[in-house]
Amino acid sequence: MTRRDSSAFEDPVRFEVLRHAFIAAVDEMSLMLSRVAHSIIVSEGDFSTAICNPAGDLVAEGQLDLPAHVGTLSATVKGSIEWVGRESIRPGDVILMNDPYVGGSHCQDMRTIKPVFWNGELVAFVLNSAHWSDAGGPVPGSFHTTAADAYGEALYVTPVRLVREGELDEDVMRLVLRNVRVPELTQGDIVGQLAALEIGEGRLHGLLEKYGRGVIVQQMDDLISYSERLLRAEFAQLVDGTYEFEDFVDFDPLGDRHTPIRVHVGLTIEGDRATFDFSGCDPQARAAINSPRSMTRSACMISLRNVFPHVPQNEGIIRSIELVLPEGLVVNPTFPATVNATFATTYEKMAACILGCFLQAIPERSMACSGNAANFIIGGFDPRPGFEQDYVYYLWREVGLGARPGKKDNHNAHPLVGSGLRNQPVELQERLYPIHTERYGLIADSAGAGRHRGAPGVARDIALTHGEGVLSIVSDRGIRAPWGYAGGHDSLPSTLVYAPGTSEELDIGMMASNVEIESGRAIEFRVSGGGGYGDPRERPLEWVLDDVVDELVSIEAAHDVYGVVIELVDADAGEYRLDERATAALRAGAG
Repeated sequence: MTRRDSSAFEDPVRFEVLRHAFIAAVDEMSLMLSRVAHSIIVSEGDFSTAICNPAGDLVAEGQLDLPAHVGTLSATVKGSIEWVGRESIRPGDVILMNDPYVGGSHCQDMRTIKPVFWNGELVAFVLNSAHWSDAGGPVPGSFHTTAADAYGEALYVTPVRLVREGELDEDVMRLVLRNVRVPELTQGDIVGQLAALEIGEGRLHGLLEKYGRGVIVQQMDDLISYSERLLRAEFAQLVDGTYEFEDFVDFDPLGDRHTPIRVHVGLTIEGDRATFDFSGCDPQARAAINSPRSMTRSACMISLRNVFPHVPQNEGIIRSIELVLPEGLVVNPTFPATVNATFATTYEKMAACILGCFLQAIPERSMACSGNAANFIIGGFDPRPGFEQDYVYYLWREVGLGARPGKKDNHNAHPLVGSGLRNQPVELQERLYPIHTERYGLIADSAGAGRHRGAPGVARDIALTHGEGVLSIVSDRGIRAPWGYAGGHDSLPSTLVYAPGTSEELDIGMMASNVEIESGRAIEFRVSGGGGYGDPRERPLEWVLDDVVDELVSIEAAHDVYGVVIELVDADAGEYRLDERATAALRAGAG
């Protein structure tokens, strides 16, 4: 026990009360942001809020936040402090920034940071990140996969005061709104972000008034130390050694489209500390799949959160690990390399590699590869009466998660990078945009087979109802499908096809920008399922039968992949029969 976290033992009840009070304060910020923000993107979950201590260390996240954002937020505060100068920060200031190289993620994730003072002394920061519908640049939605450099990517906002000692700087506001395609919507999101900061500051002031500055500041340090101690204890129980895993982005959109981009992670466990070595990754890419340093650190944090979910997500996790992260790699590029596509490409691969390492070290806590995140955007002019304005439609996709050896199977959900997201209601999308959803459902035989099955992929088909537009897609695993492990099969790859079955049919793939589309043409979007774990022919027969009944596995796949003979008895009643004798013969190799 160290002196820094001793107060948690002196008064454990107060420690728990204040730990949850911080979380509650962050959750209130999140609720305010989601309710006040104008865009469906933010209102349905593409945001995060947090509390940091005066040094910028992450103290608390909420229960509604996007994990990938949270992993970058302390870097946001520290980068902003360094940029503007700690001595110049005043009560009532709000700093605006989105620069990935100063601690951001990609430019669409705009952050607002507010210092919290008490009796004239800086005691904390409250902050949030919200994904704006558009952040400027040549492509609606700002997902420009083939931008040659940061200057052609989006509007980079280095840390700048949007609010100075309580007064909104209208010049900064006008400058930013002038550079986005949907300024009114964006202004509403900014208002939501500022309102969330007010809530966070007010809740901290209430705690400071009740408990005093000394207790609150000590509690922040204690909470960080608590997480560090918990995670170190977990590392100490693992077998010392180095576990390695590699995965690949399909290609560099500005490079050779037949050559994958390698992401390699070496995880070394030594006592109670873990080292993540990224030095085996490929050099930085020409196109926008690069991951800035803050994002690479975030990938480590959310992966550890997945494996050790009981450890509170704060700076204690970072203090428990070391990163070997040379500059100039696809996981730590140098400015002005582009980064807007990282969430759905390199970031995904880093998280998959880390989980692949833990599959070797502690398999019951990890899982096979999940379906890939996707950023799907249509931009254009909405000609419908009463709308008649530019729009940016942004759809994130749920995926099939990878199989877990510690559980029967896995589920369909948003990917690890965005587990705080909620499904955007189809009815609301069709009201706000000239979009019609024609199909939305699970895909049979798309999951990676195994003793433990991955979750199936998801089909979503849409079409424009009015006018024309341009489509951009940032995703991956259109060539290299999500991988299975320990004999588990890969899932099906993702696909995106425009106007299928017509003379205009176009295989768009998983990385493209500004593809022209017209109303009335179907867009078929299939996102892959998760990889399997273990030999499919060891899957219990009842589990296979359940999958057939649920229409997740076909009778043919049950026979050919799982070695299980199932007959359809009554199609109208959905009645099936399992032939155990024929199955035994088939699995024995006699059928």
